[in-house]
Amino acid sequence: MMFQTKTIIGYIATTLFLFFTLLSTTTTVCASNASVNNPFRSRKFSVTGPVLTVTLKDPMGETENPGKWGIDISSLRPNLLWSAQSTAPPLPNWFPALKTWRATMGYRYDDLRKAPSFLEADLAFSNDLGELHLQPTYEVRQRKASVVCQVSRGASYALARFTSRGKKVLEFLRCSYKTDLPFSSLGAVRVTPSFDFTQNVPNLLVEGLTGSGRTKAVLNLQITDPTLTVVHALDERNTIAPEISLHTAKILYQWNIALDSGSIKTKVDPTSAIHVTWTDRSMNGKWVTDFRLPLSGTTLSALAADVRVRRQFAF
Repeated sequence: MMFQTKTIIGYIATTLFLFFTLLSTTTTVCASNASVNNPFRSRKFSVTGPVLTVTLKDPMGETENPGKWGIDISSLRPNLLWSAQSTAPPLPNWFPALKTWRATMGYRYDDLRKAPSFLEADLAFSNDLGELHLQPTYEVRQRKASVVCQVSRGASYALARFTSRGKKVLEFLRCSYKTDLPFSSLGAVRVTPSFDFTQNVPNLLVEGLTGSGRTKAVLNLQITDPTLTVVHALDERNTIAPEISLHTAKILYQWNIALDSGSIKTKVDPTSAIHVTWTDRSMNGKWVTDFRLPLSGTTLSALAADVRVRRQFAF
């Protein structure tokens, strides 16, 4: 069954790949003598990483299995990320439809300590008819391979996710259509239906955008908890987004601030907690601080703030 599933996924990916290849414009292979003699004289890809991310939450005080220096490495939750991507079309003469590629390998200490956690690739194709994105992923622990295929034309697209494990090969399907309107009060409308085949749950997302682009209304008609969100840009730095549940009338408040070197995102749930995420970029990485202040509870421990600090190092 697994072999048959992988064969189906490979067949679908190959079919889409060949489809765009045949539709791409035929170009004559011609190269200058300099390119033939030295085909690698111009660098067409870049490498990022390793990027190390650690989480700091009083590891000296909470460790249960201290190491050599009294620190439990697992409490730091170290993650490593390597990636390589093209900076120009890889094969402009032989395969002009292929525009970019990217390969990523991720490592999570709490997942697999002696092997990569996942492998991922991203291929982008484009021609006069539209664009195609293929994103194959392999999760090492679960031994699960999946492929995300997205076909788009302009602002509209169709997306499907296939997997090699599970009862259904097709896990998720989404289509999105956007149309522009000649009104200042309503400049564009986007309709996005989707269906989750693993849980048999449909969903419908309806968005309306003003002509200025500063205000957007999002109606999320999910079955369990439909919501209505209004996103409004107060200025270039401040954006507010109140959200109300159509089922329970629960209101959430979001406030995002764009800084010169990062951002501050605040989410307030009056019945639960205040959650603040502060991202501060530096030359060799970034700091991410998560602050959660509970608003409910009767004991001091229940009302205690939860602070987590993550440091990302880019080598």
